[in-house]
Amino acid sequence: MNPEFWIDRWQSGRIGFHQDAVHPELRDRWSELGLSPGATVLAPLCGKSLDMRWLAERGHRVVGIELSELAVRAFFEEGREAFQIEDARHHRRYRGARVELLAGDFFAVEPSDLPPLDAFYDRAALVALPDELRSRYVAHLAHLLPSGCPGVLVSMVYDPKKMSGPPFSVPAAEVERLWAERFEVELLSERSGPEVLGNLAARGLDELTELTYRMRRR
Repeated sequence: MNPEFWIDRWQSGRIGFHQDAVHPELRDRWSELGLSPGATVLAPLCGKSLDMRWLAERGHRVVGIELSELAVRAFFEEGREAFQIEDARHHRRYRGARVELLAGDFFAVEPSDLPPLDAFYDRAALVALPDELRSRYVAHLAHLLPSGCPGVLVSMVYDPKKMSGPPFSVPAAEVERLWAERFEVELLSERSGPEVLGNLAARGLDELTELTYRMRRR
């Protein structure tokens, strides 16, 4: 899977992975991190997720990283939010009132490109990546985060014989394998049912379990 895959998905409007509502586990679990309202939250591979606006409405500063500049621009334009554009080292930086999005390659971002981070939120980044990129993703995310930084990760489990990703099935054992060296890993909840399956039923799935974790950078 190369970057052009995701660029094409956004250009052609094939973005079934985008959710038109705030993720329920974000609403239910975010307060458990115990962050102050002014905390800065990293959202990797963020698309135009409404979860970022929800975090900003609670006083957080949100820094997202997204490959597709079309998605970045859509986040601000669809939310009718003013923004400024700056050319950064390897990215274009879109600055809004409380949300700042870097358009470009996640793996090219360095800590010097980001403000000090207090937390992270991954709803659809890990599961968007094929197996050969997941360990690289976790290692680079850890590189960007300070020690002790907490976060929320949402993963999913399904029978890969019934659907080929993305989104990919990343079961609990793989989450442990990928993350435990660099992060403390705590499973918070498991959800399943029609509301979790959503539009993936049209791709052949009849069952899917969503796993929500609390993470902390070691």
